[in-house]
Amino acid sequence: MTSHRRFAGLAAALSTVALALVPVAPGAATAAPAADAVTPVDWSRFDAGLPDDAQAERVRAILLNSSEYTLRTWFPARYGGQTSEYLDLGGVGEGNVRPPGSAALGLATVLATGAYDPAATGVPEERAREVALRLITSIAYRHESNSTAGAWGTEWQSALWAFNAAFAGWLLWDDLPDADRERLARMVRAEAGVFLDYTVPYYQRPDGTVVTPGDSKAEENAWNAAFLNLAVAMMPEHPDVAVWQDKALELMVSAYSRPSDLHDDTVVNGKPLSEWLNGSNIFEDGTLVNHSRIHPDYFTSIANSVGAPLAYALAGRDTPRAALHNAGVVYEALADHVFAAPPYAAPGGTIYVRDAAGAATARVYYPQGNDWGTDRQLHFLLLDTLAASYGFDAGSELPAAGWAAAHAQRALDMQARFDDGRTYGAASEDTYSGREQWVALLAARTYLTHWLGHNTDVGFTNQAFPVRPGDRPGATLTLDAAAAYPQGVATPVTVAVRSTSAAPLNRLVVGLELPDGWQATRTGTADGVLPPGGTATVTWQVTPPDDAGGTAELAVTARYRHYGTERELTDSAAVAVPPGVNVAVGRPVTVSSALRANTGGGLAVDGGFADASRWLSAEGDPAPWLVVDLGEPADVAEIHVYSGYNSTNHDPTTTLKDFAVEVRTPAGWQQVAAFTGNVAHHVVAGDVGVTGDQVRLSITDPSGSSIDVARVFEVEVYSS
Repeated sequence: MTSHRRFAGLAAALSTVALALVPVAPGAATAAPAADAVTPVDWSRFDAGLPDDAQAERVRAILLNSSEYTLRTWFPARYGGQTSEYLDLGGVGEGNVRPPGSAALGLATVLATGAYDPAATGVPEERAREVALRLITSIAYRHESNSTAGAWGTEWQSALWAFNAAFAGWLLWDDLPDADRERLARMVRAEAGVFLDYTVPYYQRPDGTVVTPGDSKAEENAWNAAFLNLAVAMMPEHPDVAVWQDKALELMVSAYSRPSDLHDDTVVNGKPLSEWLNGSNIFEDGTLVNHSRIHPDYFTSIANSVGAPLAYALAGRDTPRAALHNAGVVYEALADHVFAAPPYAAPGGTIYVRDAAGAATARVYYPQGNDWGTDRQLHFLLLDTLAASYGFDAGSELPAAGWAAAHAQRALDMQARFDDGRTYGAASEDTYSGREQWVALLAARTYLTHWLGHNTDVGFTNQAFPVRPGDRPGATLTLDAAAAYPQGVATPVTVAVRSTSAAPLNRLVVGLELPDGWQATRTGTADGVLPPGGTATVTWQVTPPDDAGGTAELAVTARYRHYGTERELTDSAAVAVPPGVNVAVGRPVTVSSALRANTGGGLAVDGGFADASRWLSAEGDPAPWLVVDLGEPADVAEIHVYSGYNSTNHDPTTTLKDFAVEVRTPAGWQQVAAFTGNVAHHVVAGDVGVTGDQVRLSITDPSGSSIDVARVFEVEVYSS
């Protein structure tokens, strides 16, 4: 498949007009450049140089050690054999995307602030910059807003991953080629777009009902707020920035909200606390639960909110006061709250441990144990530094600066054990797989806090940030694409634009972008003016050419005028392009078992991809199987298997884990593919090249979930 596309545009005037396929010049963009909304950091405003106090020097040393590990050990081991322009990240999960983004932010920070020292790392600055840029551009390139295959994004936690790479890219914006600037901006725009219509989650409802036992939503809300604060600071010219700002405020206030806040009329950035909130995420004493325990590591995640000045100060703006909400309460819970033993683990006491003379140490007490390791330091160091810088340690018995010095020195002592800059040794010190890159990220944010405090006056504002009706997009766009578009077969794709505005959407234009050589025929209509609450639906029958294959991207755009502002909504889908015709649709199916009467095998060949349209095996069936009777021999080219659970975003623990795909030939059953440890929602047995009349899934391990059943959306069998 080539990268060139054709544009199927719906010309919308006051009356409906015909749809025609209009060629787009190779490489021409059909959407407004996202990078146009980015305002680069004005580095000329920061001219005081590097902070030279003892604590800033400790943090710089930690960051340089971490940079050495990234450059000389981790990056060569992880990506050293790759020669392509953009790195293969190895997958789309947290372990594939978050660590390289964290490492990139570590490098970008030490480079952008001028703190990089090649004598300390043993790597020339030019090489360090090259590695940072390669990590940044690869993460953006692999985002679903820019990629058709192996893409990540717009899912739970992905805003956190995007934050790391986007912040790094903003710091090194001047070094990015134009194409990579655009990809990075698209990534930010897409991730921020998730929050245009987002319901903030809570641990506890206003009536006291616990919604998510053992799992506060404090950390999640704080990291989403951090991302939106970055988007606001980085892309102030984007038309959705007012809505991003409003949601960032709500997330910051809610992240570490207490039950009493629901009755507090203190005005924070334009609204009383009670009006911002619809629940709470921490207890009155500043503690919280995560991983079903009082968990100090998650106290420190408030740094995602109170660290907002890192973005706003770089943009030359004051930080909303909401960023500091309950920061002092949480910090006092870390430093001064006494946990009695019993009921808490011996010996009891405060989370931050003092020595015999009452001075700060780096030791940390976990009242109910810790599942993340015995010697994590950097997240405490970051929060200490923020508390000391922004004054929310005022109610604590000991100054935050003392705790910061202790935690920084402990990190340096840990790094001194090794000759390559790493921090951790035994796995028990930190069980997180991306632990060294986490050090890079936290050291970077800590150093940037020192650097900004030395170079500018960091201010806070309690001003209101009102959202007008015209600040909202006014519409939603939905792309309904099939999972597969077989060669030479007309298959529908539907686009729906729904008005969410009290004002009309004018000059509506809906377009479909296709790979070069594909054809589309319109079977629906849309009007040039969409009335309030209305929906415009357009359907195309899309036909790939006979030489198409692999995967392809279908992209849609809706452009319209709303309250005098030109608006644009986009969406895309990566679809499979199998050969020939799916000969399994509607055929008879036999299965070893079914969980319920309405989860029978016929649902695996009905063409539906909803959770309600799956074959589910019985819980007591350890090795389920499914057989599709094709009715007559077919020359089988490919077999596609879709499994998992849509409503959990294809949680990899729910996909088929260990199974074989077999075809019954005249000589008997022949295995054509086997999958072990599978976590992919969609797998393909390709280049089958056999003739048979039945296809079987023989499953030896249905899933990795606690309810261990087979969950199969669809089995597609394509004849050549």
